[in-house]
Amino acid sequence: MGLKKIIIYILIGFIVSGLFFGVMFYFMNNRQPREVAITYKTYEYNAGEFSTNLGSTRSYFKGSIIIETTDKNLSTKFEEKNAELRDSIISTLIGKKADEILDTNGQLELKNEILKVVADIVNSDKITNIYFVDYIIQ
Repeated sequence: MGLKKIIIYILIGFIVSGLFFGVMFYFMNNRQPREVAITYKTYEYNAGEFSTNLGSTRSYFKGSIIIETTDKNLSTKFEEKNAELRDSIISTLIGKKADEILDTNGQLELKNEILKVVADIVNSDKITNIYFVDYIIQ
């Protein structure tokens, strides 16, 4: 066997193994599922301004609350049940103490409680978020 044949076989081996490992590397890295961002059109309902005492202390809450939903038709339900919504939100706020909602976890918990209350009143699971606007606690 000549030196040229050995070099040719070595080159062919390198090329074949390079292609094999390149293809394996490609499929192993692209095998992971990609996250797909799904966006929904959302609608906002301004529940209005709220001002109430917090808990049994002398603390005071004042702020506006906006309800976000993915169902455009819920705005009519919000308007029909505005008094019930406001009463339930105020009751939720009164049940809190100032130090409970001054930190980030407390604010998130309060948002989740208000979201659940609102969803129960309008009987919908399409409430996506609660936003506080002009949030003041004294």
